[in-house]
Amino acid sequence: MMNNEKIVKDTVVEEALASESTKKSFKDKLNEIKNDFKDPIKKKIIARKSLGFGGALFRTLILIGLCFVILFPIFSRLSFGFRHPIDLSNPLVVWIPETWSTINFQIAAKLLSFWESFTNTLILSTVVMIINIIVCSFFGYAFARLKFKGSKILFALVLISLVVPNETLLQSRTLFFMDNRFFGINIMNSAIAIVIMTLFGSGIRSAIFIYLFRQAFRSLPMELEESAQVDGAGVVRTFWSVMLPNARGTIVTVGLFAFVWQWNDYYFGRLFNIEAKSGTFLAVTLAKGTENLFTKISTWVAAGDPFFKSMTSESINKNALFIGMVANTAALLLMLPLMIGYLFVQKLFVESIERTGIVG
Repeated sequence: MMNNEKIVKDTVVEEALASESTKKSFKDKLNEIKNDFKDPIKKKIIARKSLGFGGALFRTLILIGLCFVILFPIFSRLSFGFRHPIDLSNPLVVWIPETWSTINFQIAAKLLSFWESFTNTLILSTVVMIINIIVCSFFGYAFARLKFKGSKILFALVLISLVVPNETLLQSRTLFFMDNRFFGINIMNSAIAIVIMTLFGSGIRSAIFIYLFRQAFRSLPMELEESAQVDGAGVVRTFWSVMLPNARGTIVTVGLFAFVWQWNDYYFGRLFNIEAKSGTFLAVTLAKGTENLFTKISTWVAAGDPFFKSMTSESINKNALFIGMVANTAALLLMLPLMIGYLFVQKLFVESIERTGIVG
């Protein structure tokens, strides 16, 4: 008993000593911190470290928020794409499908006439990209280097066209392309209308591309042009052989943006009804295809398509959620080629953005 009491007393004493030492060490640390704040040099170091930590924390939160905003639509579309229609009425399915299926991808591909639309969209976007680079670079060079009367007024009109809504020009554009022929060719109901608009510098956001090229050419030293003129080069030769090769970053930027914006365009496609003669296009077909999905499924079922026999249930093909699911999957198919292409041109795109000084 005595030994036990002694052990208990020793334990209590050790704990008391430990607590006192802890209190002393805490007080010492607190006093040390107080002394650091009294020292002006250490105070500046602490403030600098605090600002660095706060900035890093703020940047981390911003990046997490941006990643969520960017990746959330992609994850949601992937979830809808691989979800079987029978999971629509399952309250337990939120993100991960209970019944995995590619049926939505098959319906969306048939809805979009995917391979035909993909080919037509790729060709049109490539042609528009090349024309934008050539035409806008020439206009940008003229505004940057060639001195002529009214150049500032014309450039101001180009910038003003950026803020004019497309709806304001809808009627005039429609009437112009309906009532006028281009060298005897009726261009309405054809993708040629978009090509001609781009040729004359009024394509999709062509004003931005002209501005980018103007700024790029203005930033180049005048000595390049003067040396070319001394060697006997004219304006066109100087532009093509000297100035344009030195604007590679802007060329890449304009090319990528022109391609993506044309790929995603449906406004001008529906305005000029380009599918009437030029075939189907992804964005245009997606914009008007989901509106008639009920009718299309009924037509496919009536035609005896074996794939759509399971779609005869009204709980599926008359369900608004099903239409939304197919629309999300079709939008994913529209984005997928761009996402795959971005993986190959990511480094080139980032370098071109840095060279042209665009942020965001």
